[in-house]
Amino acid sequence: MFLKAGRLFAVALVISLLIPMQIAENGHAAFRAKIAFTCWGSDSREICVMDADGRNEERLTDDPEWNHQPSWSPDGDRIAFNRSYHITVMDSDGRNLIELTHGSEPTWSPDGTKIAFARYKALKKQVWVIDADGGNEVQLTNWGENYKPAWSPDGARIAFVSARRHGGPEIYAMDSDGNNQVRITHDLKHKDNPSWSPDGQWIAYDDSVRVWLSQIYVVKTDGGGRTKRLTDSLITKKNPVWSPDGETIAYAAWERDVSGTIDLITTDGKRLKQLGEAHAFSDDPDWFDPRAWSVSPAANFITLWGEIKMPLAGR
Repeated sequence: MFLKAGRLFAVALVISLLIPMQIAENGHAAFRAKIAFTCWGSDSREICVMDADGRNEERLTDDPEWNHQPSWSPDGDRIAFNRSYHITVMDSDGRNLIELTHGSEPTWSPDGTKIAFARYKALKKQVWVIDADGGNEVQLTNWGENYKPAWSPDGARIAFVSARRHGGPEIYAMDSDGNNQVRITHDLKHKDNPSWSPDGQWIAYDDSVRVWLSQIYVVKTDGGGRTKRLTDSLITKKNPVWSPDGETIAYAAWERDVSGTIDLITTDGKRLKQLGEAHAFSDDPDWFDPRAWSVSPAANFITLWGEIKMPLAGR
């Protein structure tokens, strides 16, 4: 009995040491919820970040290149973005830029091992994936024109925009290996910029109700085509992205020829507020919240404890 108790104590000690190690390993990740977005620099588009309440705006890039379409890594340590049509990754403080491949519209897989992106082939965009270290490029789509990939929260599926036989581009979803492509929207309008809700039940997107005027919609992901319009104004609203808690959606709001801002809206369509400063150009918001990401490591520790404790108890 003393031997069994000693073993259990040893396991508990290991777990107590693992948790601080995990925290220390990720200590350089952001501790506050952040939104990365495209802002207008002196002569080009740049990557900016701000707290999710709109405070502490900071520009991460400042160079002649065209920097836009930022995407947070799941742990918040890195940001992938489009740098003059090259998929580029940098640390979340703007340092250590690494070019991975040609393409645009990068988005990280939830486990952080892959990046989906779009690239032209035979004059049409297609969806590809690449390992986060730059290896193993795989083309996932090849019929029609396909772009704006977005991973589902569990990493099993990828939503994307597809322009096929006729009508406007629609939202589709496929398995993460490119199989089982399913059409999600069905009204032949001009869809763009899909974003999954954290529970995987909805996809937010923007739809052009007329030229230069898009609004935010959501659609159920079960393929039934059930949609709900969230915004209705004479200001263009586009590029929606869900908050990690699923309660709000950030989007880019453009008053034509005036300015662009990043705004928030609740999932029932009530506008909350404008975030940060108005720029000549603001677009492509992407949200990171360390509280949402930290759930996964905690769950892993609980599973580890259960797997070790049960065999010992049975002896």
